[in-house]
Amino acid sequence: MHQKIMGVLLRHARQSAGRSQAELASSLHVPTSRYAQFEHGQREITLPELEVVAELCDVPLGFFFDHTASVEDDGSSAKVPVIPRLQRKLVGALLRQARQCAGKSQKEVAEAIHVAPRQLSEYESGEREVPADDLRALAAYLSIDPGQLRAGD
Repeated sequence: MHQKIMGVLLRHARQSAGRSQAELASSLHVPTSRYAQFEHGQREITLPELEVVAELCDVPLGFFFDHTASVEDDGSSAKVPVIPRLQRKLVGALLRQARQCAGKSQKEVAEAIHVAPRQLSEYESGEREVPADDLRALAAYLSIDPGQLRAGD
């Protein structure tokens, strides 16, 4: 489970920084396929590799460990319990993946389910918990089983 969570955090940091898997793999001197395994939770990343990723993605190293930092963390945010925060991040990553697979923009999806685009962005980043009604609406709009958007399923 730890590798899966780390993979979600790696993917989130990379995407937020606008970097590609190939770019990070090259910086780590590993094949792109190995970096993809890190993000899929199939292979454990080493601390020196993680330090490079943190630097390249402009996130504090603690982002990957204390689970209270965020990509936009300015150091002033209140501490958030680890498990709920990780669940929100996992749900957000699953939501982003489903939206991207459906070929939809955040704006399109937000309008379809009657939320602000910023709110959908917060769902995808794990900053905000997705209410059950919005989760059902998202699953219906993206034509997926709602269970696919639940962490730990």
